[in-house]
Amino acid sequence: MEHTRLFAGAFLRWENEVILIKRGLHKKIAPGLWSGIGGHIEQHEMNTPKLACLREIEEETGIRAAQIKGLDMRYFILRKSAETLDSIYYFVGELQKKCSLAQTDEGVLHWVTLEEGRSLEMTACIKKVYSHWIKNLDSETLHCWVDSTIPMLNGGENVPILLF
Repeated sequence: MEHTRLFAGAFLRWENEVILIKRGLHKKIAPGLWSGIGGHIEQHEMNTPKLACLREIEEETGIRAAQIKGLDMRYFILRKSAETLDSIYYFVGELQKKCSLAQTDEGVLHWVTLEEGRSLEMTACIKKVYSHWIKNLDSETLHCWVDSTIPMLNGGENVPILLF
């Protein structure tokens, strides 16, 4: 049976570095893979994905909203599988200063250079978003991606497609 899930995530950078998390092997979604900071949107946050994102950032890193400049949604991702329809809101922001990273049970947080992030193992969808983001750091455009197994959208391949 198909059900929907909502997620909010973020790439936070300081100068030429970004905070990424190597997800714990115990995680149900993308165990052992690299990602930005984020997680599920709680039911009471369904109309405010930015607040959900800020909550996730603080829970996972200890970084508070006041430490982040320009946290803006840049990517909206729809991902469909046989069991789920996921809506993912991805934000980007800059930190006022580089900070030490808290420990989290979600995985291990790391500062990596923007270029190093390209070579890390991520889900196909997050890898496409990350690669697009670092090529377009100054863009303020909202992009919509579809990550689907629907053949008419992706030519039969399970890869993300940039719609706009």
